[in-house]
Formats: sequence, structure tokens, C-alpha cells
Amino acid sequence: MQRVMSGTRFLRVLFLAPFFLFATVPQQPREADKDTTAILQANYLYNIAKLVEWKDPEMRSGNFVIGVIGGGNVYRELIKQYSTRTIGKQPIEIRKLPQSAEVERCHMLFVGRSDLALLPEIFKRMHAKPTLVVTEYTGALEDGAVVNFVKVDNLLKYEMSLANAQKHGLVVGLTLKNLAHRIEE
Repeated sequence: MQRVMSGTRFLRVLFLAPFFLFATVPQQPREADKDTTAILQANYLYNIAKLVEWKDPEMRSGNFVIGVIGGGNVYRELIKQYSTRTIGKQPIEIRKLPQSAEVERCHMLFVGRSDLALLPEIFKRMHAKPTLVVTEYTGALEDGAVVNFVKVDNLLKYEMSLANAQKHGLVVGLTLKNLAHRIEE
């Protein structure tokens, strides 16, 4: 003899079925276009800017300009997360710069891995200008960068050169020094 499900039991099964169905569906993977390195680099750039003082009085007025050569994902993250914020009382302006060693005035300049060939000429042109140059390759501090991103145990960190900062008229805050993976005097 075939048993028939009671009305309330049928409704209970019908009501709970969607929950069981969704509970067994695997979670969607993170978006493939999320570049966590770029997100972290943009975060570091913003926080580093907050912990550095530019001695040049002209750099303390107008917009706080962050220039990006290469590093398209870093540029997009900076726009998305920080373009409406300020450094001190200066509104942040993010500029995507052309692939050229002729760099316009900016407070910070990030040169991505794709444009490392431009760096020798950029370092020459930026030698005594009040620009904090940030890169991401081995040996960058010796070449003239103030800050360089490095991977340590699969974590993104930064190293910095106090001598290069001083050449650019920058005063590095104690917190920034303490958080650095490595400091060159």
C-alpha cells in the first residue's frame, strides 16, 4: 500500500527544499579580475603619503597629485578607493601618465613593473625634485627609488631609502619607518 504524504508534511518539505538546494551549491570563486596586489599597493601608496612631509612649500598647496606610469590596476584602485579623499587638506588627484620619462609635477610617482625601462631616465630627471618615487623591482632603492614594493613570504611589504627621501626634500614619519620591511639609511 502506497503512503500519501500529509498536507503539512508536504508543505514543510516544499518550504525547506530550496534551502537544501542552495546549501549544496558551491560558493562562487572570487572575481578573476580582482588584483589583490594592486589593491594593497594602492592602500600602501595612500597611507605612505599620509606619513610623509614635503618640505617644499609649493607642494603643500593645490591638489595632492599621485602619478602612475604603467600599473593600470593600481591606477584603477587608486581612483576607486582614494580619489575623493585628501592628504592633509589637499584633495587627491590621480593621474595616469604617458609612458615617458618626462614626468609632470607630482607628489608621488608609481612606476609599474611594465615600465621599468623608463626608470633610469626618470631617476635622472627626478633627482632633486620633491617627488616620492615608488617602484616594484629588486635593487630599486640603490637606483634612486624612495619606496619599493617587495614580496616577503608571499606578503606584499615595502622597503625605503631615507637617503633618497632626503634628496627629494621628504621627511619620513616614524610610523612609516617602523612599518617598513627594510630601511636603507
